[in-house]
Amino acid sequence: MERFGHLQAVIMTLRDEILTGLKSAECAPFVVTNDMPKDADYMAKDQAIADILNTGRAPKIVTKLLGDGDIALALGIPDGPVFLLQLETIAETAPTEQTPPEIVAQIAVARQAWRSLCKSGLDAGLPSVRTALDLFVGTLLTQGQADAVKALAEVPDVVTASDVSRALRVLEA
Repeated sequence: MERFGHLQAVIMTLRDEILTGLKSAECAPFVVTNDMPKDADYMAKDQAIADILNTGRAPKIVTKLLGDGDIALALGIPDGPVFLLQLETIAETAPTEQTPPEIVAQIAVARQAWRSLCKSGLDAGLPSVRTALDLFVGTLLTQGQADAVKALAEVPDVVTASDVSRALRVLEA
């Protein structure tokens, strides 16, 4: 029952996106709801709406547990192994009383990341992990490398004509 509630919420969100979202004006000529006259061309119109919504659509962030091999492959050779070596070195650094707080923070983040990577448990889909990757930009990673690791937890967020049909007509029935 909980799954149905989630599905219904997703459909309602899509309905809102179609009817009142940023692309609603583009979608409007193709909208066919149950309170409108029957339209024999509704399937083509649903596809047109799906195509409009899919253009420039941001990817969906999902759970993606990573190990050191995933990072090495994402960054390539030699960049991946070099990053992992540097991360391990920082993780093993012992801060002193003279260590500035921002460096202590980097060491702490590196330690947690290293422990998680060793267990293949670094979730690149978590906002905190994605933020931590940005923390290493300029020191251990380039922005492109951080983005490559983040991309491992990104999947296309595709809207289908069937999704549009459910969003516009099934819930009204």
